[in-house]
Amino acid sequence: MNTLRQRLAALSRWHSDHGFPDPTKFPVVRQVLKGIRTLHPAQEKRARPLQLDRLQQVSDWLDRAVELAKNRDDHISCLRHTRDRALLLLGFWRGFRADEIVHLRIEHIEVMPGEGMTCYIARSKGDRQAEGRSFQCPALSRLCPVSAYEAWLTESELKAGPVFRGIRRWGKIADDGLAISSVIPLLRHIFASAGVAESGEYSSHSLRRGFAGWANANGWDLKELMEYVGWKDIKSTMRYLDVNNASLRERFEKGLPATVSASVLEPVTEATSVPTAAPAAVVRVSLTLERFSTAVRGLARAQRLIEQTCLARYAMQRLDKTGTNYELSIPCPSREILDDTVYALLDDMHRVAENNHCFLEVRIGEPSTSSSWE
Repeated sequence: MNTLRQRLAALSRWHSDHGFPDPTKFPVVRQVLKGIRTLHPAQEKRARPLQLDRLQQVSDWLDRAVELAKNRDDHISCLRHTRDRALLLLGFWRGFRADEIVHLRIEHIEVMPGEGMTCYIARSKGDRQAEGRSFQCPALSRLCPVSAYEAWLTESELKAGPVFRGIRRWGKIADDGLAISSVIPLLRHIFASAGVAESGEYSSHSLRRGFAGWANANGWDLKELMEYVGWKDIKSTMRYLDVNNASLRERFEKGLPATVSASVLEPVTEATSVPTAAPAAVVRVSLTLERFSTAVRGLARAQRLIEQTCLARYAMQRLDKTGTNYELSIPCPSREILDDTVYALLDDMHRVAENNHCFLEVRIGEPSTSSSWE
């Protein structure tokens, strides 16, 4: 299906560029595609995300390989392993695609020792207007992409041109950068050499998915993640985020009824502590969605995404059938934290509405304190 969509997109673009009607928008084409999906259902295959422990494993292996190569005076192996470590760490911590990795140029990178680095990429898949974009990357205490990049430049003695290049049989570094198609085989070879199980399931998107999962698990909100990686569409962002099975199990366990045991039936004494539930604020959400114009679509999708990506994380309960009033339970360790959480929630909801060409009016109120946010 992805191949068919790609071919249709190419046909659509060609017809539009030459001033012809777009045949891919005809109803018969949409019906045929729907029929194909029905007759040949297939789960979309995604790259396995690179977890942080696997990143540590591969980085440690590359470090040891560099040291062994230096001890053997094997300059070619030292070059390759140093390049591979820089590519792996920079690709992970920046969430770069393969095309962004190969388009990095030394003259467009500025390193601030001990602070981080700035990478300017003149063109990439996500930059449709070819405006170019700068990416910040911090220096870290371990698994540092900045020090790995500096080590690669020192070892290779490169001063300008593409950052990541092929290394010939006799140790000569190529003048041109790596081809985009070579990044996936290179990563799989690195993982297999480092002893990573099922290395064939990894690709360049594993770095991007791995970083997105790490950021999500460490409390980054969607706005921060989208700005850092460069996503403009929240739907694209959600494709990279997986449900944390550990946290999912905890949620189910919390909802199970407690079993009555002898220890529960014992009277409470001074030595017995009674656990207290984490404080939470119960708020009511009232929202109204309208399309920018009758010519655009996206109202139902905006409603669904607001529920799934914004409200569902706070034990959402619908209060009416039309989907305009909800009740949420938001953790409330303090009033300041509650304010920050609610305002972040409002930002996420407005962003979803705008991405789907809709106006949003929303009011959040806390009945117990008469507080409100808009």
